[in-house]
Amino acid sequence: MSLADPSSPALPHSEQELLRRAYALSSDEESQALYRDWATTYDDTMLGGLQYQSPRLVAERLAALLDARQGAVLDIGCGTGLVGRELAARGFGTIDGIDISPEMMTVARQKGGYRELICADLNARLPLADASYSAAICCGTFTSGHVRAHCIDEILRVLAPGAPFAFTVKLQVWESFGFKDALARFEARGLLKALRYDTGCLYANSAEPDGMFCSIQRL
Repeated sequence: MSLADPSSPALPHSEQELLRRAYALSSDEESQALYRDWATTYDDTMLGGLQYQSPRLVAERLAALLDARQGAVLDIGCGTGLVGRELAARGFGTIDGIDISPEMMTVARQKGGYRELICADLNARLPLADASYSAAICCGTFTSGHVRAHCIDEILRVLAPGAPFAFTVKLQVWESFGFKDALARFEARGLLKALRYDTGCLYANSAEPDGMFCSIQRL
């Protein structure tokens, strides 16, 4: 769930206030309360109001890494299912979503495309078996007020050897939240291979690059 400028004139005051709350998150309880309040209008805010293009771009990135689309894909921080719908449109048939907000996942369930939706906290051990996914994707979860890089360890655990993982990181937290260092550390240990790290625009109307678009492979 990615976040844009909370003072954007494209948004009504109520939606600007939700964005301000998102930037100020400091606990799982605050996160759950925010996304409970935002669930039904989140898609309209992000797609219509803010021209959020990351779900499409990161789905394209994962699709380019996989010729076969039969394996199970884990959508991490799936929210209302924006990425899941992009994956389904590209031929992925087995998609599981995981998120801390049951209300956001209710919206995702209503819109379809997922085999299973799992309520879990990325700050804890995931309720998933080792090496159980052929690929993973994450869009907008690694951002201000959300989880930090320690969750990469768990994501790698649930990926099968050779599985790709495509994801975004808000540029302003790429180093401060530890993602740059954590990925380099895991690569040095032989747990992953870095495929591509590119700066880009999370929103179609971004004035300058504001995100890292990353592709790695579990070794």
